Amino acid sequence: MNAEPILFIAFGALALIGAVAVIGFKNPVYSAIALIVTFFAQAGLFILLGAHFVAAVQVIVYAGAIMVLFLFVIMLLNLGSVDVDRPKAGIAKGAAVILGIVFALEGVYIAVNASKGTAVARVKRESAVGGGSISAMQLKELNKIQATYQLTRDEIDTEYVPKVAAADKTVEDLTADEARTLIQTLQGEMGKTERIGTVLFSKFLLPFEVTSLILLAALIGVIALVKREEPKEVS
Repeated sequence: MNAEPILFIAFGALALIGAVAVIGFKNPVYSAIALIVTFFAQAGLFILLGAHFVAAVQVIVYAGAIMVLFLFVIMLLNLGSVDVDRPKAGIAKGAAVILGIVFALEGVYIAVNASKGTAVARVKRESAVGGGSISAMQLKELNKIQATYQLTRDEIDTEYVPKVAAADKTVEDLTADEARTLIQTLQGEMGKTERIGTVLFSKFLLPFEVTSLILLAALIGVIALVKREEPKEVS
């Protein structure tokens, strides 16, 4: 029996329970710990999707650094019981219920239409037809993967096509079934740390550096806010 569906259900349920616990606990420290559990569950889901780099970032950055910062702020501000204005609290609860219903209906709508008109459904329809040559939609998907992850067509033909077809074939010579397998193979390979690092420090180098400057500015702002001047001695 394939364990992947069981793990998906387990991680998904754990993420939902942790998310509900975040807003259910009155103590903010408990809420922060529940959020850490949710982050770990999401990391498990990313691993099941083959996105190992994103899973590692989820644990290191969010469950590690970000949550440590949250706990530091909670303890620094000494957040305990909060006095709540009853009329405003009632309005907030009503708005929360309405939003919850809207999001629930949205989730049901997405779940019902998940197999209609999506990329997954198109791949299933193509696989059901079987045979034939590679379709224009599959070529478009391959071109998108090629542009996003800085691949060349020669690299795909020599390194990835032999994994799904004869060694002397190219992308244009593939059948629809072989092209579908190639797309799945590329999507799995592109989740590796090496490929993501290559794309991050080449195509997305400028946004990466801009983000680091924004974080530096935020760090300086926090230091300026929490810095306390020492009282001057009276002579």
